[in-house]
Amino acid sequence: MTSKRNPSTYSLRTVEAKLLDALKVAIDEGLGRTKNPSLFSTNQPARARILLGFSGGRDSVALIKALAVLKNKRNSPIEAVQALHVHHALSPNANRWARFCRKTAADLGIDFKVIHVMVKTKGEGVEAAARKARYQALYKAADAFGATMVMTAHHEDDRLETFLIQWLRGAGLEGLATFPLVRQEGNVALVRPWLHVPRVLIERYLELYQLSWVEDESNADTTYLRNAVRHEVLPVMDKMRPGFRSAAARSVELVAQASELLRDYAKEDLKRIEGPSRSLDIAKLMRLSSARQALVLRAWIESFGILPPSRAKLTEALRQTRETMSDTKLTLKLTHFEIKRHGGQLVMRESQPQIKDKTQFESIQFKGEGCYPVKSWAGELIVRKATETEVGVPLSVLLDNSWQVRPRQGGEKLKVHRQRPRKHLKALYSEANIAEFDRPKLPLLWHGDDLIFAAGLGMDVRYLSQATTDEPVFVISWKPDDTLLTLMQG
Repeated sequence: MTSKRNPSTYSLRTVEAKLLDALKVAIDEGLGRTKNPSLFSTNQPARARILLGFSGGRDSVALIKALAVLKNKRNSPIEAVQALHVHHALSPNANRWARFCRKTAADLGIDFKVIHVMVKTKGEGVEAAARKARYQALYKAADAFGATMVMTAHHEDDRLETFLIQWLRGAGLEGLATFPLVRQEGNVALVRPWLHVPRVLIERYLELYQLSWVEDESNADTTYLRNAVRHEVLPVMDKMRPGFRSAAARSVELVAQASELLRDYAKEDLKRIEGPSRSLDIAKLMRLSSARQALVLRAWIESFGILPPSRAKLTEALRQTRETMSDTKLTLKLTHFEIKRHGGQLVMRESQPQIKDKTQFESIQFKGEGCYPVKSWAGELIVRKATETEVGVPLSVLLDNSWQVRPRQGGEKLKVHRQRPRKHLKALYSEANIAEFDRPKLPLLWHGDDLIFAAGLGMDVRYLSQATTDEPVFVISWKPDDTLLTLMQG
């Protein structure tokens, strides 16, 4: 979005047209219209429900004004807008900023909400912690509002600053690509409509409408790297090469396109390598070049909603995958998850074991059909009435109050086939292809001194019978709270 004329001389009509055009393009992409165009459809396209991250700074004030203008236009692509101010309580002016945002939104006829957050720095800087808390609040509020997209006011200059910061940190192509125009985050799209709009155009918009904003005093503190780049580095580069920002913006966009292309290739490789239970076939992975291995592993990790690890972590993961043959020896930690080896597959698991104390028992009092939470194993036993063709546990047995959930001690046996003898759980787990590191997470259900049910394996058949007219029978199953484990076991 460049012109031979100086944007600081543009008329209001010209400035607003450029900003609204960029906004409409981003909304269309956020709604998926650009990916699945239907030229001949007679149906009216969906309209956007937008949650705006509203700090009260100049960029977000300009964006809320533009959203208000576009919302009130005929055939607007916007159904509703809610402005959300995240109150970090990090500045003595925080309350004043919240009041300003509330009044600004009210003056524009925009729904407004403020959320207070606690910024907890766990091994990271205040900026990073505040950013994390802010986006968590945005996504939570978006869900409550029923938003189709979360919108922020990042612009072309922000993108350039981020590129330079990532370059100074030695980032790879993924990091240098900075943030995209649209990124899907669960059920909502994160949209930055003005990524191709220079700051000077936004400033002109504010000037022509005579809009006011709040100024975060920390923005002038050059001890923060972003502020140092903005106030000290970029002005020098402007003097060295006037107009470099437009040229640099083109370079950043080309880097982003190259990164997106590599991500697409990685996803195609992943389809060929990923197993039916979301495991990763090691043999197929190792047949790729080292560069493609790293890209596929990163794409696989991200598919679980996990932030991509550092280059060093990826390199170490690939090294251990090549050199380690034992299931128990390969463990790579990724925040709250771990990459483990199971036979010829890489699998993803929670990093913390669900059961820590082998002496911990939980008593269960059955009262018929329903769900019975088992806290120590982070899951629940499901009891349902058997169908006509199923066998189950008689109700009279279930109503006996001598039921306990216990962890595995070793040496336990279960009879899972009527025509075969009892077998040790170790052998049964192996036959069922349940990895050793998953077995401690599976509870055992006992009736007195008798092992009745083992999660992942089923019931002991000696205690099953058909329903009669006098007594119904019930089926017992195990449901872990950990949806990831469920996915991994298919």
